Amino acid sequence: MTILNHPAIMAVAKLDRRAFLAGTATLAGLSAAALLPMAAARAAIDDREIKRLQAGVKGKVVARDAELYEPWRQSMIWQTQKFPRHPEIIVQAESVEDVVAAVNHARENKRRITTRAGGHSFCGCFLRDDGMLVDVSRLSTIEIDAAKREAIVGPGVIGRRLQEELGRHGLGFPTAHCGMVPVSGFLLGGGLGWNGNAWGGMSTYNILEVEIVTADGQVRTASETENADLFWAVRGGGPGLFGVVTRFRLRVHPAPRAMRSHTYIFPFTATADVAAAMEEIGPKLPLDVELIGVITAAPPGMEKACAAAGCDQVFLLQSVAFVDTEASALAGMAPLKDHPITAKAIAKIENAPETFENLYYGNEVPFPQRRYCVDNIYADSLEKPIQVFIKHMPRSPSRVTAPVLLYKGRPELPDGACATKGNFYVSCYAQWDDPAADKANKDFLIAMYEELQPLGTGSYINELNQEGRIHRIRECYTADGWRKLGELRRTYDPGLVFQTFYGLEPEPPKA
Repeated sequence: MTILNHPAIMAVAKLDRRAFLAGTATLAGLSAAALLPMAAARAAIDDREIKRLQAGVKGKVVARDAELYEPWRQSMIWQTQKFPRHPEIIVQAESVEDVVAAVNHARENKRRITTRAGGHSFCGCFLRDDGMLVDVSRLSTIEIDAAKREAIVGPGVIGRRLQEELGRHGLGFPTAHCGMVPVSGFLLGGGLGWNGNAWGGMSTYNILEVEIVTADGQVRTASETENADLFWAVRGGGPGLFGVVTRFRLRVHPAPRAMRSHTYIFPFTATADVAAAMEEIGPKLPLDVELIGVITAAPPGMEKACAAAGCDQVFLLQSVAFVDTEASALAGMAPLKDHPITAKAIAKIENAPETFENLYYGNEVPFPQRRYCVDNIYADSLEKPIQVFIKHMPRSPSRVTAPVLLYKGRPELPDGACATKGNFYVSCYAQWDDPAADKANKDFLIAMYEELQPLGTGSYINELNQEGRIHRIRECYTADGWRKLGELRRTYDPGLVFQTFYGLEPEPPKA
């Protein structure tokens, strides 16, 4: 989840994530970063081990004492906050066979594994000290069966590219709101995607089957009918998953042909009223209309819309209809347009044509290469959570930090690890530029969400502050789900080859 695509918000962007990310997938793109400082001196890794591993994989193997290790390590993280954790070995896989070789090597040499595709974890949970990081970003093929409405995709495929390829066949998929996010971690953690309420409730429930390499080095197929218990874990296990998914078979959907949006901007002093209106509007919307609200810095020219404290911020409220005709869009979004709250708006854009590319762009531009910390809860009501935002946001260390409210309406979900839900997804994206401000911004977010947590029904693992609120990781799962994940880990990874959730170490295997 990110923030809205209002043109005034887009205008304040300073950097282009797309350009940055395009050069970080291989060593060829790292030449400009070759002068980055190396990590602190330490004992060298046995060169014979690296040579054995490199001989078994077609992709690149980079050891911690290699000359280009530090720029390579930093390229694994999309934001400018480069977490000070250092895997001993990074393997960039070119094939499923490379993943198998990496897993076998890690198991035999007692090096624990984490996996990344795009590095979009806001807390860098895939980056751990010691062990091995397996980069699957180059496993990025797409095969589309339009007749079956299915697609087979690699874990490194980014949402924008998948949507573009599907669009050529008149199809679509609930990708992440930011087009640069690969499908892998997004889907494995649950996936809050575009048109998510109409397309599966959570995007992970569009997974029909996966190919996964487990701790024993076996390539397995998991689906509702084959290795069903492993498939249960795939759909929501996120960073606690005990395997490397190398291929997804996905259910895809007819693409909407007439996407439209309404956008309204309110002064910060109207925040409580707008949140109350969202509670009235949300249940009246059809599933193919998304309702989202954002507290953010006022667009240029609106900073002094009112004189009260905090009014250099505004509340943006937007509906997006994913339908086939303009008439259907207007009818679906009528509960917002016809609500009395719109009379309090200080600016509005109604019936704006939309495309997925426009939505992606609008959600990427407000997120240039900055330092980030993110957190969330689900909540059935906004009445009390919104008061927490009203209390804290005027004192935010960063003016561009943005709470986001998404109406979900407690969707009915199939059986899977992703099961926490509420009427609203209540998140906040803290962002800043100065490393000296790290502590202030992180402490601000932690304090705010510790106050919010008792007001919620759980959290979403992909955007939980796993680094700062380790003790809340279990609240991303039901009690039964958490126990089942632990039992399945003991079955599929008894030797603890794979790292688990950041900061939570499972019990060691019994002798």
